Order: sequence, then C-alpha cells, then structure tokens
Amino acid sequence: MVDLTRSDDGTFRPGVPFGLPEGFQWIWSQTGHSVPHPSSKEAPWERPRRSAIRPRWTSPELPDRLLLKSFLEVYMRSPMRRIFPVIDPAFFPQTIEAAYSHTNPPNIRNHSAHACILTFMALVSSLHPFDPTYNGAHLPSIPRDSYVAHASTLLPAIIQGPLNLDSLQAAILLALLSILAGEIQIGVHYTSIASRLLITAGAHTMSDDFNCSSTTPSTLRQHLRTLFWFCYTLDRDLSLRTGQPHCLRDEDCILDIPPVYKENLHLCLDHSPGSADTNLGSPIFPCDLRLSKIKSRTFDALFSRRAFQKSDVDLLRSIRELDEELECWRMSLPENLRPQLSFAPGHTKPKNTYRVFAHMNYYCCVNLIHLAGGRCSAWRSGSTTVRETLDGIQLSLTLSVEASRSLLLFLDDSEARISAASFWSLLFYPMSAAITIFCNLLQNLHADSVKRDLHLLTLAEKTTARLFLRRDSVFDRVSDLQPVTASISALREHAERASLGKLAD
Repeated sequence: MVDLTRSDDGTFRPGVPFGLPEGFQWIWSQTGHSVPHPSSKEAPWERPRRSAIRPRWTSPELPDRLLLKSFLEVYMRSPMRRIFPVIDPAFFPQTIEAAYSHTNPPNIRNHSAHACILTFMALVSSLHPFDPTYNGAHLPSIPRDSYVAHASTLLPAIIQGPLNLDSLQAAILLALLSILAGEIQIGVHYTSIASRLLITAGAHTMSDDFNCSSTTPSTLRQHLRTLFWFCYTLDRDLSLRTGQPHCLRDEDCILDIPPVYKENLHLCLDHSPGSADTNLGSPIFPCDLRLSKIKSRTFDALFSRRAFQKSDVDLLRSIRELDEELECWRMSLPENLRPQLSFAPGHTKPKNTYRVFAHMNYYCCVNLIHLAGGRCSAWRSGSTTVRETLDGIQLSLTLSVEASRSLLLFLDDSEARISAASFWSLLFYPMSAAITIFCNLLQNLHADSVKRDLHLLTLAEKTTARLFLRRDSVFDRVSDLQPVTASISALREHAERASLGKLAD
C-alpha cells in the first residue's frame, strides 16, 4: 500500500506546522538525533492512531429517553453549551422524535438523527466528569467509543442523502470529539465534511443580523450561523496545527462578528465556575472569533503556499502587520483579562479553563507569527549586507522565544484551573513552545538564558504529565502519555548534552 502520509523526502506530512524552523528535520540536522514521535505518522502533540480496523461493535441501541433527557439537562446547565454550541434546544426535540420514530426500513432522517444523538451523548460523557460546575451531578457511564464508532459508520450514507440539520450537527460533533481525543487528522477530515455541508446550507454567507429579510426562519438562521462560526474556529486552529489549507476560505464567507459578542465573551472570561450563570447564554465558541480571524490571516500570510514565495521584505511586512493586529486584540480586552506581554507570576490567576486557553492562544500566535522570520533568506544565508533586515529578523525570533517561555510559565502557573478533559486539545501549545525554545537554545548555547530554558523544558514535561494523569478516564491509556513525555524529555536531553559540549556522543 502506498503511504501518502509521507512527503517526497520521507518525512511525514501531517501535524508539523511549517512555522517551526525546518521542522523536525532541522532538529535532526543539528543534533544527529530524531525526536521521538507517537509513531512515524503523527506529530508529538497527536494521539497515536488506533488500528484502522475497528472492533466489530454491536450497533448500539439508542439510549433510554430519560437518560438522554438527563444528558441534555446537564449540557444546558453547563459552560459546554456556550463553548460547544452544536445543539440548540429549539430543534433538538425534532431530532429526538426522528431518531425514536420507527420506519421500515429506516430512512436517512432516522440515521442522521441517530448519529446526532449518539455523538451528543459522547460529547457530554467526555466533558462531564471534569467540569466543576456540575455541582455533584452524576451521569451513568455509556459505551462512548461504541457510540462514536457507530455514528462514524452512519456518516457516509447520511451525507449522500438530502441535507438536514442533524447530519450537519453529527459531522461537527464527530470533528470535535476527534480533536478532544487528540486524533487531529481524523478531526481534519470531519471538519472538511462539516464545512462542505455548511456551504451547501448557505451558512457561510448568512448575516448575523437576524432582523434582515430571509425565507429561512430567524431561529434556524441563527443556529446555522452559530454552527458556521463553531466550524470556522476549528478549521483555523487545525490549519495552524497541521499546515493544511483552510476548508472555509475567508474570501468566500461573511465574517462580521455577531452583535454583543465581545461583551458576552468578556463576561465569560471573568466567570467563576460554580457561580450564578446569569446573562451568559450567548455562544462564545472554543476560541475568540476575533482571534480566529487573526489565525486565519496568519496562515494565509505566513504558512500558505503563496506565503512561501514571498520576499524577505514582504514576509517581514506581513509579520509586522499581524503582530499589530494581535496587539490590537490584546488591548481590546479589559486590563484584568488580557494576557501579559511577558508572563510573570503574581498576577490574578484565571478563573476558568476558557481564559487559560485564550491566553495560551495568544502566546502561541505570537510564537508562530514571529517564528516565520526564520524563513528569510538573509537569515538562512547569514548575510550581513542588509543590517536592518537582520535586526528585524532577530527581533522577531526573540519575540517568538519569549512568547514560548511565557506560555510554559503561564501553563504551569494556571494548571489548577485547567479542565483535564482538554488535555489533547491543549497539548499543541506546550509542545510547540518547547520545540521553539529547544531550537533557540541550540543556536545560542552561550547565552545567559540556557539554564533557564533547560528548566522550562523540564517544566513542560512535568506539567503535561500531571495534566494527563489527572484525567483518570477509562478512554485513555497510560501508554498514550509515554510518547508525549518522551518527545519533550528527548529535547531536554539533547539540549543538556549540547550545553555541556557533548552533543557528538
């Protein structure tokens, strides 16, 4: 069988952002050692793929309606409905009715509703045990893997039938579940399917002004638009993690931010888990929509195929413009909520996981934007003919490293506020920061920061291990953690040998 996960030079394609300087091949050229991966096909922040041949699941029965109702009630009371607003209570009763009605033979509408309910139950069961806002609510365990596997087998037939809301919701939920499980490439595939369904429904060109004239009822238009924005945030994040182009192109979409979105977001960023949940009903999505738009422009300007053809001058201009946009976003947040330019302990700790992710998103964006400066030909050649250009590149790379340091320090400082359910979706941030710090360390072995950076690599290894071990989930295997810690410890060990002048051992 021809392996399409590898590029012409034998290195693997998926999972490694083009922004990391020379990727893992660069690390090998500098150290003579390869960084351990979960497998030859995954990046260190991806969970190893399970066997492509799944066990022969017995097609699961639909859950009892009362059990489904209890899962729905938990979802509606929790922050999940604002961060992952895939299900709308105005339409879910129709989904339930379609799934539990008996037609002989079952039609596409039954199958899509069935898949939607199974994936919804799987999502709630994945997040429920780690959410402190449930105040002691206990849900019985369900055969989550069986639910997800069966829903995925239904999807090919569903997308060949007439488009309906349940098929769209099922595709998005499968994408989300894959990302939460660390199966990034599978998440990319489902996000692609969901994006095409959204385009078919016209959600990408709908207005967020729901008072405008339209033949589609306003409640349905609002939910479709919510699904579009949710998929948009996933798509932008996946592109930066994998180096693969967007499924939803900005130039084809209406991207006006929904009314009062910013105000609702600020309320949620300052929300304490378990406190009164008032006036927080509007969706805020997995990432600030304004930051997702900056991520989109970052990929297009720095990591797309066209971006790799830019001159040094154009590349540095793009970096400067994106840095200014990112700073405008940072300053748009209230002072008590915005990330520090350079993290220092002693600040007010985040009150919730969402705010932790917002800050890590910021530091990661600074890292990736400025890391692209290392692609400049003047830097690669070591030319000293254009001193101003070299100074600009050096400043960018310095900012990239400082953002990576801030990210790891912030993660360690905020660990207690992080939901353990977010481990796999969070892992990219410390891993990319650790790789950036490692590469900088190799290039600056005599810098005063070497000892501090070695400590940060150790900190990254220990923090990620603690987060994983907090999960205590039957869906995880301890063996999944080993490749993650092995990757970071390999970076640390190579760096230690280099700092001692023993890299050639």
